[in-house]
Amino acid sequence: MELQRRAWLRGIWEALKEILLQRVLTYRLRSSPLILPNHLLNLNVIVTGATSGIGLQTARELVMAGANVFMACRNVNAANEIANKWKSEARQHGRTINVKRFSKDDGIEEHLQVNHVAPALLTLLLLPSMLKATLWRVVTVNSLAHHWGVVDTKCWNSRIEEHKFSGTKAYGSSKLMHLMFLKALAINLVQLGCNSVQCIAVHPGIVSSNLVPGVQKKAFWMLDSSEGARSVLYCATSKDVVENLDKGFAYYSSNCKPGKMSPIAENMETWCSVSAT
Repeated sequence: MELQRRAWLRGIWEALKEILLQRVLTYRLRSSPLILPNHLLNLNVIVTGATSGIGLQTARELVMAGANVFMACRNVNAANEIANKWKSEARQHGRTINVKRFSKDDGIEEHLQVNHVAPALLTLLLLPSMLKATLWRVVTVNSLAHHWGVVDTKCWNSRIEEHKFSGTKAYGSSKLMHLMFLKALAINLVQLGCNSVQCIAVHPGIVSSNLVPGVQKKAFWMLDSSEGARSVLYCATSKDVVENLDKGFAYYSSNCKPGKMSPIAENMETWCSVSAT
């Protein structure tokens, strides 16, 4: 209980700082996604959650920058509609858009499945191919909500009693789990002698999107999806992020600068004990 209380307090403090300062910290950035570098031409990129919000904006900007984008999503019909809108413009530049369905029914709690299990499995499935490449990078959209997350294996299945379930806690914990996974993956690969490891997690800011429950209208301090995509695109395309990698891993904030993770996320012993269960 004490661990949970401290996590909540830390999370509330981080959220308040973000509400008060995110507009100030990101004022220097362009109002729309950053101008992307020209080395993206014909680069293969998989974008999950590419049918709405930050994922949609990220996929579109990468397509227009010349990357071959694979939209990995659950709603194939929506993705095909979006891809068709882009193809006429992208085709004149030789751009490629592919849609793949990635979804499965199981008994895993939804937040954990969407925010950790699915992207972790996809990363591990792609890892053998990525390791054969000269250059590769994994970028995941995380959240300051990981600050109030805790490691609680009792909440990992979808059959937990409703009165004991907290969506806010589950969201933060799922983001925490994936942050720990990504950092552990980078450390393990570096220890195995892989020198090309680039695993990056990014908090895009508090963004007005369909992922923010109960928000019908964008508050003045919130970023829109296009603004939220700036830091994601920066982490996915900039060569400068390599300078801030620590054992193949880095955590970035919405201002396109390295951010601070929670103490729990830094504790790899906790992750090792959880991953062994």
